[in-house]
Amino acid sequence: MLSTSYPMMLVSNFYGNVDSVLRAYDVRRYFKGVIESAVVGVRKPNPTLFRLGVDALELPASEVLVVGDSLKKDIVPALSLGCTAIWLKGKGWTADEDTQHHPQGDRFTIARLSEVLDII
Repeated sequence: MLSTSYPMMLVSNFYGNVDSVLRAYDVRRYFKGVIESAVVGVRKPNPTLFRLGVDALELPASEVLVVGDSLKKDIVPALSLGCTAIWLKGKGWTADEDTQHHPQGDRFTIARLSEVLDII
């Protein structure tokens, strides 16, 4: 289980109740904390949302791995802070998104969440 070896944060553009949702499904315990756009007043792709997560982990950005499903809203802002970022790439919202590639190469693009283990 990742959360026993790595402190995990959830950074999300959500409606102000993601913490409650995580608790309702008994998964909140796996996260050190939750940074939610509706609560902190800043939305992705603003890197400030990720900076709050990095600061809460009390780690330098260079030691933080971000896993996100949006190149524009997750990967690019995380990389701008100096984090490592893995793109969980599925079907994009637009045809243009489907043709995009990770700025640091295909090594950091995965199709299934379980593939994170192969990278770390």
